[in-house]
Amino acid sequence: MQIHLDRFSSLRACLAGLVLLCLFVGTTQAVDPQPSPIQSEIFRLQDLSETQVAESIKQLSELKRSLPADTALEDQREALIALIGLYLNDDQNEPAGKLNAELNALGQRYHDNWSNAMVLNFQAAILRGEGKLQEAKKVNAQAMQLAKIVNVKRLTSRVNSTASVINSALGDFQIALQYQLAAMDALEEGSRHDDLQLINALNNIGNLYLSLKDPQMALEYYSKGTRLAEKMDDQIMLGMLAGNRGYAYSTQGKLTDAIKAYTESLAIARQLSDRRSEATALNNLSDAAYRLDNYSLCLQYAKQTLQLVEKIGNSGLKASGLVNLGLCHMGLGEVQLGAGEVNQGIDILRKSNAKPDIESVLGQLATAYEKAGMYRDAYKAIVEELALSTELFQVDRDRAVSELKAKYDASQREKQIEVLEQKNQVQSVEIKNKGLQRIIATLSTIIAIAVALTILFLYRKVRETNRNLEEANVKLAHQSTRDPLTGLLNRRAFHDAMQFRTQITERRSLGTTTPPPHALVMLDIDHFKRINDNYGHAAGDSVLVELSKRLTHVMRDKDMLMRWGGEEFLVFLNHIPTANLPQVVERILISVGGRQVPFENNTMPVTISAGYISLQQGDTSEVDPNWEKMLNLADSALYMAKTRGRNQAIGIKVVNVKKEEFDALLEGDLENSIKQGKVIIEQIAGPEQHEAMVEH
Repeated sequence: MQIHLDRFSSLRACLAGLVLLCLFVGTTQAVDPQPSPIQSEIFRLQDLSETQVAESIKQLSELKRSLPADTALEDQREALIALIGLYLNDDQNEPAGKLNAELNALGQRYHDNWSNAMVLNFQAAILRGEGKLQEAKKVNAQAMQLAKIVNVKRLTSRVNSTASVINSALGDFQIALQYQLAAMDALEEGSRHDDLQLINALNNIGNLYLSLKDPQMALEYYSKGTRLAEKMDDQIMLGMLAGNRGYAYSTQGKLTDAIKAYTESLAIARQLSDRRSEATALNNLSDAAYRLDNYSLCLQYAKQTLQLVEKIGNSGLKASGLVNLGLCHMGLGEVQLGAGEVNQGIDILRKSNAKPDIESVLGQLATAYEKAGMYRDAYKAIVEELALSTELFQVDRDRAVSELKAKYDASQREKQIEVLEQKNQVQSVEIKNKGLQRIIATLSTIIAIAVALTILFLYRKVRETNRNLEEANVKLAHQSTRDPLTGLLNRRAFHDAMQFRTQITERRSLGTTTPPPHALVMLDIDHFKRINDNYGHAAGDSVLVELSKRLTHVMRDKDMLMRWGGEEFLVFLNHIPTANLPQVVERILISVGGRQVPFENNTMPVTISAGYISLQQGDTSEVDPNWEKMLNLADSALYMAKTRGRNQAIGIKVVNVKKEEFDALLEGDLENSIKQGKVIIEQIAGPEQHEAMVEH
């Protein structure tokens, strides 16, 4: 799910998608009558807004003014909701607020809970755009209560969609997924506006996968949404989906694809005169330029972003623009100026409690400090980032994502099966009628034979379906625990394995002998970005595959090797004596850096840095061998290996702290703890490197 700077593009898409949902007003769950002539005209003008926002607002305003005083409640409500949604989408909060007050008066006059729920829903969306996330959450909860009373699918879907966006921004991804499921369950099918809601739902699911650090799955949902938006010529959603695809590509390190997608989003935004989407696209292009070390271009895009933000007023985009501006200045050597600008952006994010965005920014700030040689500041930023990451991304989040996909896919299958069953029933009736006309005299015999054959056919069909489902479940279970590029186990497989560690510890306590402890080794490829930048992403993928093979070769069968994410690997050494651990780590360093990696007609030197720790800290230690805490220490040791020159491993041998001091150590300065003798480490150098690249 770690959130980078282009996360603001994703949040923008969520909010705009929410507004689109709010544009369409349905009826009760049981009855879906034809729209009135006024509602049909409103729908037509909403379609016009996909390409001509200003003209759509103008004509809708004229339509609203022309409505007689005795116009039906449903038509008045429809016109107000459509206009408010368009104004909010165009960042015109003042006229949107005035119309929302009219909608509130309408709801009070007619005691209409539908109108009252939409008033609160719009207020929550406005607060969300201003970065007031906690206030937005409270107002949305009130809207939720009214929506339950009204009990109309489309209203339920809109309010739950708003709740999903707000909780995702707060970092409560599991809760966000639950609300998104509820929004999806309330989706209807049939009309163009129902299809627009489906596009938005696909976009929101992609955003949640992106928040949970699964860009490949996010891209799948963005692609589904894009195909449907292209069929409907929905330019607004095409622009949003293009920007979100760019963010997903950027997360994968595919910056060329990301820039292409951002440019496409920028072109659509300018064509539609959508200033917020334009600012978001410029902001994301600034981030991409920074990642490519083109700091001058990064600065140019960041300044354009902030100029637009001053006109539209959006706290999230302002924070992102300041962060990008600061990182650009730091890249150009103006470290103090840039760091101040970055921290201004972080302060805005802290006010809105946007933890995912703060975690992302801290990671980039730490990297910028490291490039500037400010290692202590870099270390403080990385420690805070690790603490936030641990809080945000737990194993139950991954499980919730799996449940979301399973439920969504099952829902789609059930709808398809329902349609097929209806068609089969019609065909069955026709066949029986013809049979009755032709052979009425032998009706009893034919019916008996038909029933027997039908039962046999259905029995075989059920058996075949069950077999197919079993095979699909086995395949899905395998895919869910494997990295698609390297074939190695992934994070989910490791989390599942760690669930058994408590049971193993309990059984060990009952035995007469104590087996050797487990150990964790966190690995990271040195200068992996340079490989992608200099030789292309195909070379980077080749390096990942080759290193996976080399590491697998030196591992024992009972050990676990996982691709942790990006260029990071994790090794779980099962029952290894503490005295043998340095030898194993040295063998790992040599297996990777001892010989160059071939790619096409060239070879490349590749080294790794590592941090390792035994999960048992000795008889005198009061530390509970909690693997999550030990993993954090191994990650800190890895970072120390990076800052001390790379191509080496730092091992944490002993942690001499009391149990109540251990959590403070995870958030503190590891270097100071080492100097004070509270932590004892050892250092292992990797193989010596000579040539940079050799051509055959």
